[in-house]
Amino acid sequence: LIKRGVALTPGQAVGGSSLLGTALQRTEERVADTVPLLGDAVRGAFDRANAGFNRATVSEALGPLVKSIPKNFEGKDLIGYGQRVISNAYNATLSKMKIENVMPLASEMDTITKDLADDIAKDVQGRVSRYITKKFKNGGMSGQDIKKAQTLLRKDILRLRREGSEIGARKADALEDIRNVFSAELQKANPVQGPKLNQVDKAYGQFEIVRNAELRRKTTDGFLPGDLLQSVAKGDVTKRQSKFSAGEARMQNLAANAQQVMSNMTPNSGTAARLNATKMAAGVGGGGALTQADPFTIGATLASPLAYSPVGVPLARTVVAGAGRVARGAVPVAAANTTEMSRQMLA
Repeated sequence: LIKRGVALTPGQAVGGSSLLGTALQRTEERVADTVPLLGDAVRGAFDRANAGFNRATVSEALGPLVKSIPKNFEGKDLIGYGQRVISNAYNATLSKMKIENVMPLASEMDTITKDLADDIAKDVQGRVSRYITKKFKNGGMSGQDIKKAQTLLRKDILRLRREGSEIGARKADALEDIRNVFSAELQKANPVQGPKLNQVDKAYGQFEIVRNAELRRKTTDGFLPGDLLQSVAKGDVTKRQSKFSAGEARMQNLAANAQQVMSNMTPNSGTAARLNATKMAAGVGGGGALTQADPFTIGATLASPLAYSPVGVPLARTVVAGAGRVARGAVPVAAANTTEMSRQMLA
């Protein structure tokens, strides 16, 4: 995630790597929105990390079309940018495509529609006629009509699959066969633009998952990893969501990684954990030698809002990562002295 430009907080970067790492992650979550000044800084760092995650997600979705995403776009503006990229790519590609001889395509589609079951044949044939057959002119088909047919077929297939009914699924399968035949004919008739259209289609499919994640959130602040993961699952139209179950759905790897690293481990309410975090950040502990020896309390007392500023976050991550390596290196020594240390602390 960091390599993709996501400005993870120190706690997010080391959470789950050790007891100390998990403690730091939990402390950040408990302090955010609870402790004045420091909590505001942590919340700001969380927001920047999520904005970076949104950009990384859109960057992966649009990867077949663009090399980088402008950093000044966030939230709805980022989604708007993606929609413009997709639309412009379709216009630039399809405007240069055409089918000069529709006879092979018409023959293939006729074979498919003739073999359909009676309960779906009329509906599928009607869609094919409206979207494709009636658009034939002088034995050919223009780029603009090709674009419309592609768009309408794609929308119908998705809508029918999401409907969830058995008859809807069979209609979607039939239209998918038509779309595959249509795409194959486009490739043959347009050897230069055909591969480009495949890249645009791939980017469109991936970006639709991102756009639906944004729609789930319905705010201007962007979507969360959990929103993307839910959208990935919904976007898997295979039987029983077999690709998602196997971890192979589109955009799933990034969504799952971000969910694991960035998801909140602490309830967003006035829990005892968050109240205790306020005391920890202020350096107020339970008293006595045990508090003085508690590394979590000491770490929270030393925490500074500067560590969660845009400049401070990467520096703090480096320090925390170094401390983690030192802690792991000290394990053999600590283990040898655990019994004696425990006896003294209890005393």
